[in-house]
Amino acid sequence: MTRSHAPVALFAYARPDHLEQTLTALAAAEGARDTSLWIFSDGPKNAAAEDKVAAVRTVLAEPRWQRDFAKVTTIVSDKNKGLAQSIIDGVTRVLDQHGQIIVLEDDLLVAPDFLQFMNGALERHAQTAEVGSVTGYCPLPQPPAGYTHDIYAVPRSCSHSWATWRDRWETVDWSGRDAPRLWQDRALRKRFMATGSDKLDRLGRQLEGRIDSWSIMFNLWHVINDRVALYPVRNLVQNIGFDGSGTHTGAHDRMHTALAPSGSALDPALPSEDPRVVAAFHKIYSGSLLGQLRRFLRNLRMPASVRRISGQTDR
Repeated sequence: MTRSHAPVALFAYARPDHLEQTLTALAAAEGARDTSLWIFSDGPKNAAAEDKVAAVRTVLAEPRWQRDFAKVTTIVSDKNKGLAQSIIDGVTRVLDQHGQIIVLEDDLLVAPDFLQFMNGALERHAQTAEVGSVTGYCPLPQPPAGYTHDIYAVPRSCSHSWATWRDRWETVDWSGRDAPRLWQDRALRKRFMATGSDKLDRLGRQLEGRIDSWSIMFNLWHVINDRVALYPVRNLVQNIGFDGSGTHTGAHDRMHTALAPSGSALDPALPSEDPRVVAAFHKIYSGSLLGQLRRFLRNLRMPASVRRISGQTDR
């Protein structure tokens, strides 16, 4: 049993039905009544989203949430900040007050022992320098044969639920000034892509302004600073957003998302990295061979935005 409960920050946009399911599952988790909940509701990006955003805020106004959690703080934005800026600003605000945080988005259903696991890991590794973040999600349907730990240590952070501490978060560089090192240092690039060939391409698209992702920058920070993220061997988070309703996910983005059956409490002790686990992550996140080939060709040349960061000029 943990001595303290980290606040949960929940980020919502324009999916009222998903949000209600997320809140209902979170409220049913062990420890919810001892947990402070911060909800950040982003503003509509266009007229077509106004009704859905209004419906989201109707869900948030329901009095039952005030009964289900220790305290609920709802922060609404009139303007659309976008996912990346919403998360960076909201997480920073909560961490400034509490020092640790658990983060969810409005399409995640958590298992009954999710909060117990996340709080236990936060408490256990508050002073463990090599741990950058924790997640309740597990993309692997089952652990490798003979794997005896309850945790995977992987150099890839996760956006399908996560937790971190203020002393880690405040050192993250969102500008990408370290990105050129990945094209200049083959060993570092190999480490960055060890858990998926998607990462370098995503980073390039983020720095070019073609996607709106905070998570790839957090991934970069983990690798540049030699940190790992902790994943449970038993999946505690189901993503219900792969139905075409989300802004940043599509109907064909299929991952292992089934909640694992409840079991004994997970021990958050830090294991050594297992090459089999890293290889399994790489296979899952790299996708099809055709997609890998396309990304390989795009990654051969440093993007113009990265060259500008490094001080190089186009020839």
